[in-house]
Amino acid sequence: MKCPLCGLEFKEEYGQSACKGCAISKSCDLIKCPNCGYEIPREPSFIKSLKRWKEKKYATNRKG
Repeated sequence: MKCPLCGLEFKEEYGQSACKGCAISKSCDLIKCPNCGYEIPREPSFIKSLKRWKEKKYATNRKG
């Protein structure tokens, strides 16, 4: 993931759940940037799959 506010790239696992202390909703799809705390929607699984495919393709092209 990349934070649109500060530009930090981080793995979703390193972000904090935005609703841990929220009284209104116990679970939402927002992740807090570990650097600035900006709340970002989780990436859809389709986007994650595309990124993994692109990384594999790029790695294969660099080897050969």
